[in-house]
Amino acid sequence: MKKAWVIFFILIPLCWPGGNITYAAAIKDSKAVSSASEAPGHPGSDIIRVGYLSIPPHVFLDEKSHKLKGAVYDLLENHIAPEIDVKFQWDTHSATIPRQLNTLKSEEKYIACLLLLVPERLEYSIYSRAPYHYGESVIMVHKNNPLKEVKNVSDISHMVFGYSQNAHVTPFMRDPSIELDRIGTPNFHEINIKKLIQHRIDGIYSPGKAVTLMFLQKQGLADEFKLIDLPEKPVPYHVVFSKDLKDVAEKFDRAFHKLGGHSFYLEILNNYIDISKL
Repeated sequence: MKKAWVIFFILIPLCWPGGNITYAAAIKDSKAVSSASEAPGHPGSDIIRVGYLSIPPHVFLDEKSHKLKGAVYDLLENHIAPEIDVKFQWDTHSATIPRQLNTLKSEEKYIACLLLLVPERLEYSIYSRAPYHYGESVIMVHKNNPLKEVKNVSDISHMVFGYSQNAHVTPFMRDPSIELDRIGTPNFHEINIKKLIQHRIDGIYSPGKAVTLMFLQKQGLADEFKLIDLPEKPVPYHVVFSKDLKDVAEKFDRAFHKLGGHSFYLEILNNYIDISKL
């Protein structure tokens, strides 16, 4: 009889309408929370919250292991944290850039790990002294698109490009004749790729070539689309600290320089994409 009751309680969440989905989601979320909370550091180390936008290959939640991965995640977790004796508490979910910016303004001990240098943000945050990566702006189009290169705005002014809502736009793409179809969710990359496959947009704009290479690799679409560089300078990606973390920001700068700076980050990035294609 006791065995029957045990089986009954095990089957309840699986037989309840929608219960199997809820149960699976709960397990997945618990694993994500557990992995995001794992961080190096000695007992008594400072605990600092880290927010991120899911942008492979820099930082993302791996679908199989339910753990955070990516080059900037590896940099902070495996190299910076032990060097400066802090513990990073990563958010359990990806957050949009506007949400991260609001958190930088309102909370103490907060880091946004993937932001472009925008002057007005310096009023309420501290940028790392050196960028850890330089993103080359590109557009992605179908392989059969006759467009081969972009020299002037007029080359693409008749096209619609998918992008993210409220995200920074590089100077070349700010021309009013260029139409951006903006998506306001953290997974805007996946949505834009689906729209491009369905020919609902003409291309995808990205200020980071590495991001686009990773998505093409992940989706197995490298043979279906082509990347075209835009005629502008690469944009710098920084680790950004809340104002109360001045000492931590300075320690990060020293540790990052000691590790090898941008060259060291490229070594880590090469574990996720072929950096020779950048």
